[in-house]
Amino acid sequence: MKQYRIQIRSDGLYYNGIITAQNEAEALTLFDKQIQSGEIKPEDEGFYLNNKIFITYEELENGTTEVNIGETSVGVQMGESGVTTG
Repeated sequence: MKQYRIQIRSDGLYYNGIITAQNEAEALTLFDKQIQSGEIKPEDEGFYLNNKIFITYEELENGTTEVNIGETSVGVQMGESGVTTG
């Protein structure tokens, strides 16, 4: 069995969950069943287009995703200024 993190954005709503399944197809089917049963509840998210559906999924290793934020020292500039005055 593998674990999958699935995220769906549809009609201004955001669904997010971790599913244990044999493969991607089974994971998506189980995710749908959990949405239908109310186990996975949507969060209101008006940012994405209401006329499109976004589905992403990833296989997890050891139950977590690999994110390495790292450390930044104080005073480091993190990008360009959006507005300048002159």
